[in-house]
Amino acid sequence: MSDTYTLTVRVDSYEFSGEFYFVGEGYGTGEEVLKHVATDHILAMKQRPHVSEYLLETLQKGENVSESEYRQADSDVSCGLHFDVDHQEFHFWVGDHEVEIGVQPTRSELRSIAEDLPL
Repeated sequence: MSDTYTLTVRVDSYEFSGEFYFVGEGYGTGEEVLKHVATDHILAMKQRPHVSEYLLETLQKGENVSESEYRQADSDVSCGLHFDVDHQEFHFWVGDHEVEIGVQPTRSELRSIAEDLPL
C-alpha cells in the first residue's frame, strides 16, 4: 500500500479567504509533501499576478476534494499550507510543527526547508 497524504491549502486576502483540500498517494512524510506537492502550489501562487488565477486553475484541474472526503481520508501524514496574500507570507505545517517560508521562495529553498522538517 502506498503512502497517503492530506494537504489543506488556505488562502487569505482582503478579497478572498478559503480552504482547498487535497488527498493523494505516494508521499508519507511532511518532507515529501512539501518537496513534491506543496512546493508546486507555492510556486504557482507566487508566479500569478493575482491569486484568483491560481484559484481558478486549481479548481479547473479538479485535483482538490471536498472537505468531507478530506476528513474521511485515512492518511499517513496531514499537512497544511497557508498563503497570506496581502503580506505575501507562506507557512507550511505538518502535525504540530510549522515553518515560515520566505516571501519569494525558490524551489531549492523549499527543498532545503523540507529537509529540515522533523520526521
